[in-house]
Amino acid sequence: MSNSVAPINIAIEKNYDSEFCGSIPLHLVNLIQPHGVLIVLDKVNLRILQISENTGSFFDVPAEELLEKSLSEFLPEGQYADIINKVKAHGNQEKIPFTLSFLIKGQKVPVTALILPQQDYVLVELEEYQPSPDDSFVRLYQHIKYITSLLKQAGSYQEIAHVAAQELKLFTGFDRVLVYQFDPQWNGIVIAQAKEKDMDDYMGLRFPASDVPKQARDLYFRNPYRLIPTREYTPVRLLPVINPLTQRFTDLSESNLRSVAKVHLEYLTNLNIIASMSLPIIIDNKLWGLISCHHKTAKYPDYEMRSAMELMTGILSAQLEAKQREENMALRVRLRNMHVKLMEQLYTFPSFVDGLLEGESKVQELLSLTGVAIMYEGNVATSGSTPGKQEIKDLVSWLRRNRNKGLFSTNTLPAEYPNSKAYKEIASGLVSLPINAEQGEFILGFRSEVTQTVNWGGNPDKAIQMEPDGKTYHPRNSFATYQEVVKNTSLPWLEEELEAAETLRNAVLEKLIKERY
Repeated sequence: MSNSVAPINIAIEKNYDSEFCGSIPLHLVNLIQPHGVLIVLDKVNLRILQISENTGSFFDVPAEELLEKSLSEFLPEGQYADIINKVKAHGNQEKIPFTLSFLIKGQKVPVTALILPQQDYVLVELEEYQPSPDDSFVRLYQHIKYITSLLKQAGSYQEIAHVAAQELKLFTGFDRVLVYQFDPQWNGIVIAQAKEKDMDDYMGLRFPASDVPKQARDLYFRNPYRLIPTREYTPVRLLPVINPLTQRFTDLSESNLRSVAKVHLEYLTNLNIIASMSLPIIIDNKLWGLISCHHKTAKYPDYEMRSAMELMTGILSAQLEAKQREENMALRVRLRNMHVKLMEQLYTFPSFVDGLLEGESKVQELLSLTGVAIMYEGNVATSGSTPGKQEIKDLVSWLRRNRNKGLFSTNTLPAEYPNSKAYKEIASGLVSLPINAEQGEFILGFRSEVTQTVNWGGNPDKAIQMEPDGKTYHPRNSFATYQEVVKNTSLPWLEEELEAAETLRNAVLEKLIKERY
């Protein structure tokens, strides 16, 4: 038995993806952050149906005076026509960026706008226009091009993540940049980090799934980033509270300005940061991980910088996907070459059992096994470290009753088959290749127990602290490393290894059929 730091795909017994946190409707808060103005328009003539109450700080006009008026009253004719045409031509609900000039009470106010067409209405996010130097686009392009070249040179996906964290910190000026990867149970592990020296070190720590609950993860598919310029803000309400068209709260799922749940602001407080920005890493239409940017003071990246970060995240996602595919393909090629050598033995040795267990190439090497047992025609042949013959027969009986529908694998055999706890040190992992399940004929591959240490960012069992009312809850207030030792597990099975196991099983079945017929 060996000890190691747990890999990303380790099987963790407890599920930390809180159903309570995941059931809170984050998109129906009716509140926004005050660094922008949110407007809800009808689709016909862009009449203002709802507006955030902070218009006074942007336009020096109370929100009530703007209700029921069309945008045509405040915009140059050309800009208004441009919005109408693009909204009508926009078949999907992607965000459309504009730079607009509002004319209100004789005062011209330039703003950056994002138009978000919805099924029944149009959302408009307005933020203060921040003019950029004439060469800003060129400088951003050059910097992005440079970072992209570094990502392409990286030798592994971990190195890609490391380069991304380092360069994004330099590029954006955030005090800390983390790259998270989600494990199969949605816990996030920090695989790369760049930070100021006085900030806490989170490298290698795993954060429970309740930190980014399901509904928050889902929203990342509708928003390219989540920005909180400061946690010390007063939320702004929409006026009126109910959307006149839908007679419900307005769905703010796609709004970047959407206010943040109080519990998350507490979470930022406990992290000792004021501002944060997170961006999704999406691979194969799945949320693979996050880029999380932290700052010790208030920080408000302008629209141009946010757009550049959005672009960089897309490039990072593409590079990670390409590198993982490259690594997976290299493994498949190596396994295929081993399979070819094993097939030569399979057809040259007197029996398939000898062909798999004897000779230069062995099934143990193909599937990275510590032991293998073949039960065929009433006999048990073994190689390497395996349970006893009677224990193997008992295991086969269990497989015949419970796991007889094709290939079966687990890296937590004691949890699946309690009787195996007696020999967990040599068989915590199992891959089962049925040859003739009804007759109890199987190829069994074993992996020994590997005691693995999971380093959590704080005690995951205390990730949520409920108050006596059963409704109000708070995040944990400590992110000090909490170590959990995971036992009764083996190294996890890779998808490519299971593919190789299935290919081997089919080859054995083909040989047996040819011999019999």
